Amino acid sequence: MTRRLGSRLALAAAAAALVAGCSTHRPPAPPAPAAPRYPDYPTPDVPATLRVTPEIRATQDRAWALLQGGDARGADAAFTALVKQAPAFYPAEAGLGFAQLALRQYKTAAAHFGAVLAKNDKYVPAWQGQADAQLAQGDEAGAIASLDRVLALDPKNDVVRSRLDLLRFRQVQALIDAGRTAREAGRLEAAQADFEQALALSPSSAVIFREMAVVETARGALDQAETHARRATQLDAGDADAFATLGAALEARGKLREAAAAFAQAARIDPRPAWKTRAEALSDKADMAAVPAEFRSMGTAPSVTRAQLAALVGIRLESVLDRAQQRVQTVATDVRGHWAEPWILPVTQTGVMDVFPNHTFQPSSTVRRSDLAKVVSQLLTLIASERQIDLPKWKAARPAFPDLPASNVYYPSAALAVACGAMAPMDDNKFGPTQVATGASVVAAVARLQQIAGRQQP
Repeated sequence: MTRRLGSRLALAAAAAALVAGCSTHRPPAPPAPAAPRYPDYPTPDVPATLRVTPEIRATQDRAWALLQGGDARGADAAFTALVKQAPAFYPAEAGLGFAQLALRQYKTAAAHFGAVLAKNDKYVPAWQGQADAQLAQGDEAGAIASLDRVLALDPKNDVVRSRLDLLRFRQVQALIDAGRTAREAGRLEAAQADFEQALALSPSSAVIFREMAVVETARGALDQAETHARRATQLDAGDADAFATLGAALEARGKLREAAAAFAQAARIDPRPAWKTRAEALSDKADMAAVPAEFRSMGTAPSVTRAQLAALVGIRLESVLDRAQQRVQTVATDVRGHWAEPWILPVTQTGVMDVFPNHTFQPSSTVRRSDLAKVVSQLLTLIASERQIDLPKWKAARPAFPDLPASNVYYPSAALAVACGAMAPMDDNKFGPTQVATGASVVAAVARLQQIAGRQQP
């Protein structure tokens, strides 16, 4: 009886277990695989041309899974064993290189990637791994070369392309900074080398061409400086510094008028007063180089000719003449081929100086003080048309001259010239309208007009 009861209990327990096994409750699903630990590492795939056994392929996959699961040491051991087992199976050595990267053994990693590339120099994962190893060792140039090779093999790899662009930018910027530092320290040869290396990496950079031109100007390599500065302005027509650099190179070469134009363009892009002043000074210097010696020594001359006065006004107050609104069509038959012709034309066309009724300018005639006063008066009218000056106050002044009554035709211009400070009375407060204007008085009058016009003297 007891034996039967035990059997029945055992059967009941078995039935209960079977019912439990058929219950609707199921075991939980296995957890989803974790995200790769090194997502930037490319999988060392097995090329179709490489014959391998299923066992080797499976071992490779398990070793890679260890690495991406965060077990770099386990992956290193698995890949090492696989390389020993199948030395010709270079994907395993690439995997070993990535395991070494994860372990921060960069030099060893680079050696493994190099061994892979010795077997197959078109294996993209090894080139990418080599770039990582080179970067970790501070070899940006080597990394750039490796990534260039990746793009040559895989032109559609936009991730690598973006990375390469960033690396190039960083390297170029570092070279530019190093070049500037070397230049400021006076190490011009080193600066030149830095900029040339930067240019090799970025051959269309206006900034690099400009920086090279600065160094070359300092070194006296003026042909190259002009060439590189011009190239900078061609690449970036909005770079004011490039035009200023070109101006400096041209000035050093003695091309003063071109240098003035370059600085003027720089000032138009970026209105720095220093560039505007330099453009004007260079323009004046170019003009002075084109005139006879007697003109350059005008300040000490006992008298001045009409041609010399026209040239001085044209050079010193060019901007005033250029902006004059009223133009007088005149023909002077005696100035063709004269050295002062370029300045006689604008002063007569603006009415600052007259052409005589017989259509002559008489460039060799001597300037009298009344002539100078009339020129001053005409220029003040032009200046007043473009900027606020004290013209009404000066016109209202009535200085007394014993030799020039207020009714005299010369009085208004003489009084205005004295009131504005461009001319001064002679001895006994006389004006001396028929007296010869000395070179010193002419130069002083034009200098005062420059000051009134707001144009800095050269």
